[in-house]
Amino acid sequence: MSDPYVYPGTDVLRNKEGIQDASELEAFERLATANRMETLPDSVPITAEGYCAIHRYLFQDVYDWAGQYRLVDIARTDDLFCLAPYVERELVKRFAAIQAENGLRGLSAERFAARAADHMAELNAIHPFREGNGRTQRAFLSVLGRQAGHDIAMEQIDAQAWNEASRDSFRTGNPRAMYDIIAGAIRQQ
Repeated sequence: MSDPYVYPGTDVLRNKEGIQDASELEAFERLATANRMETLPDSVPITAEGYCAIHRYLFQDVYDWAGQYRLVDIARTDDLFCLAPYVERELVKRFAAIQAENGLRGLSAERFAARAADHMAELNAIHPFREGNGRTQRAFLSVLGRQAGHDIAMEQIDAQAWNEASRDSFRTGNPRAMYDIIAGAIRQQ
């Protein structure tokens, strides 16, 4: 089955600028989303809809489908993420779990990092969007932290280390590496 998200005969995602070179698109996407990461409002609701709104906000200048659940199955190497027909259901369940924990409010920094790491690992496994899941997770973590009373130094979170921790938690079921990243970035008050 062909991927409707890419230009025919390529692996380059269809985008608003019509860029058909993978390196050029990556550079454009990074610039467009970096600018938006800095201005993401704190008031985004901690819900599946709010999570989609974060993706839409970050990627609105790049993709027409920003903020929409993916319609195709995707994998990294041999690791298949949540099947597309179940993405919405699983995302709604994950946010119900976060809400059942009062949005992680009232937790010590250590406990917040542990619970956030578990939720980030699950959000990664769901991988609701065709592209931009890692950036959306990091942006969401920032909002979740602020709403829960924890200031997270996002500039201290290395994207490559985050992606490695995401892969590790996905393959092993253990979010320890993600915990280490989050705990290390919480500013002590």
